[in-house]
This record gives sequence, structure tokens and C-alpha cells, in this order.
Amino acid sequence: SWVGRGDWGIDAYFEGTLNYPDKKIQNEGLFIFQIKFVENANSSGARFEQILLKAVRSENNKIKRSHKYPWKQKLDHYVLITNAPISPATRDKIKNSFIDTTPNAQVHCHGGKDVCDWLDNNPQIRRSFPQLLSLRELDTILSEIVNCHILTRSWSAIGQAKEVVPVFVPTEAYKKSWETLKNHKFVMIDGPPEVGKTAIALIIALEHVFDKWEAIYCTGPKDILDIYKLKDKQLFIADDAFGRTQYDPSRGKLWERDLPHLLRRLDNKHRLILTSRKHILDRAYKDMDLQDKAKDFPKPGEVVVDATELSVKEKALILYRHAKAENLFDSAKEIVKRYAKSIIDNQNFTPECIRRFVKEELPEINKQLSEGHINKRMLASKISNAINNPTDRMIKAYDSLPLSHKWLLASFLAIDIF
Repeated sequence: SWVGRGDWGIDAYFEGTLNYPDKKIQNEGLFIFQIKFVENANSSGARFEQILLKAVRSENNKIKRSHKYPWKQKLDHYVLITNAPISPATRDKIKNSFIDTTPNAQVHCHGGKDVCDWLDNNPQIRRSFPQLLSLRELDTILSEIVNCHILTRSWSAIGQAKEVVPVFVPTEAYKKSWETLKNHKFVMIDGPPEVGKTAIALIIALEHVFDKWEAIYCTGPKDILDIYKLKDKQLFIADDAFGRTQYDPSRGKLWERDLPHLLRRLDNKHRLILTSRKHILDRAYKDMDLQDKAKDFPKPGEVVVDATELSVKEKALILYRHAKAENLFDSAKEIVKRYAKSIIDNQNFTPECIRRFVKEELPEINKQLSEGHINKRMLASKISNAINNPTDRMIKAYDSLPLSHKWLLASFLAIDIF
């Protein structure tokens, strides 16, 4: 239950068996988990203790006065979790305040350091919620957890992942990519440009680095075979492996020749992520099959994950995280709130498109509105045009097409118009 901004807290209720407070021992009973967030609690010289104790006393008084808490007599565990760095003395004060209210309950307090330790020691939490990584300084926690050798070998993937973390949303494609990689040691993330294939690969790579794997960017299979080390844990990432926008025969031949050998080397310590287009993989697979090299290659249907499908919730989170990351003016935030549904429903919605809209187009639209160059009736059209306009990558991809392909696309547009 969300208690609202004024309280800065969330409550969770559970009745049953949990491995808490000791992971090795099961405890059965009624558990109440209460979250108390204290703003700026970790700032230098912050006086957070009185604020936290006041919030605890307030909660205590509500329980004492109200008849709506029938559980208070049978409560077994009351758990307070806060971002504030709790001292032993503060813990005792919190526990003592609940003695009369919940006489049968054990009171547990966890401060900000405890929360950080949970995240560091439980990689499955980071894997499920990679956006948590944006709340702490990545360089600091990487240096605390990962040795220098791994960081050196993985610097390229880490550098790019740091830009993605603040805006990343763990979509269904991200979760499927993790499962596929775990089961087959190999995954191909499929989709056209700008749908987030590379972002998914980068976040998975960063998670591997936290688990003490090397995450290495490669341009081709020879790179992988050259740096392959039998005893090291290595994740290889080949972005746009067979060509950025269309099949590159020169790249394809390299993969056709070496991929069968490479796949035989994938195991519990060696994994491979490719980002490309499914039809490109199909073509490479057929070429290998003609040469009797595909027998050890997983069927495309087993290892391909489609990154194009986004749910309404996922689109909303993508829009929200990009808007939050840009620290927009209040007036720009209001534009996002007012037109969020139409932005999400736009058929040209992609993560990259929304990044460009929020970062480049929205500030200009907001400026024009505030200066009176456009009015509110023109906003919807301005927003739609900004999202529908092609990005630089799309323009370059179109320019690289043969003239015959350009005419074919133009004919499709003409059919749509008439």
C-alpha cells in the first residue's frame, strides 16, 4: 500500500513462512514491512534522526489509537527499512517505541547501508531491476566488487552501459534475453534500428561484469577466438553482427566460417550475444546448412528474441525515465503529462525516438510555447511531428540503400497516401 508523498513510505504485509531475518532459518507468522524514506538523509551533516523517529512515533500512535489494526496482537515481525544510516542508539529507540504497541513482535531495523549490501550481495535483484544501478555511482561499486583486470578488459562495454543505465527499462525482451542466454549460452536480439537491442545487450553485459565476468565487444568471430580464455568467465558482444541495416556479405562469410567452431566453445564460462535482424540470421544459417556447418547451431527460433514488441506499461516507463533523466522544467513536465497517452500510442514509438524527442525536441517546443510562438492548440501537432520525424540513423540507413530500394519504399508511401 502506498501511503503518499507526505509520509514518504510504503507498507507491505505478509503472512506465511519467510527466511527472515536469517536466510538459513525459516520463520512463520505475520510480517509487516514498512519503508520510511528520509530526504537528503545521506547528505553531509544531515540531521535525519529526529525526522525518522518522529515518523516512527506517528506510526505508533496510529496503531495505538485505531481499531483497524487487528493484527497488532498477533504480529510476529515488524520490519522498518530506511535509506537513513541508522546508528545502534537509533535502532534501540525505534525498538523501544514499539514495545507497548506490539508486545509480541520482534522489531527489526535496516538502514541505508543494509540496503546497499543487499543489492551488492544479491545479483538477482539487480538483474530484475537494473534501474537500481542508476542510484549509486557505478565506478565506485564496480571498483569495490570487480578486480582491475576485468574492468580493463570490459571498459568499452562498461562505458556505453553507463549512459544507458539511467533510462533503461527491463522489458519483456530483456527478461527473455537473459533466459535464452542462460539456457543456450547464446542469444540473438532481433529488431530494426532504434528499438533497444544494443541497450539490452549492454545492461546484460554490465550485470555480467558485476558477477566478475569479462564483457568484451567484438567486431567479428576472429576477435572472439583470439581473446578466448578457457579458465576465464567471458561474455562476448557482437553488435549488428551481420551488418547494420542490411546483410553485409563480407561479414556474413566470416561468421559462416567461424560460428560453428565458436558455438562449440560456449559453455558455463563463455557466452555470446549477437544483435542483428532475424532474416539476416536465417540467411547465415541457410548458407551454413548448405555447407553442412549448421548441425551444432541452435535453431533460430530457440535463440532469437524479438525486441520490437513493447507493452503500454513498458512504453510509459521508457517515456518517464527519459523525462526524469533530463531534469525538465516544470512546464515541459506538464507537456509530457498532458500528452503522455498520445506519445505512447504513436506508431513510431521507439526508445531511441523518445530519447531524441525528450532531449532535443521537447525543450524547443516548450521554449516556443513559453515565448508565444505556438499556442496550446498547436502542441499536439508539434509533438506528433517531432516523434514521426526520422532520426539521423534512419536518414543514413535510407541514404545507403540502392536506388531501386528507395523507389520501392516511395511506391509504398504513394499507395498509403492514395
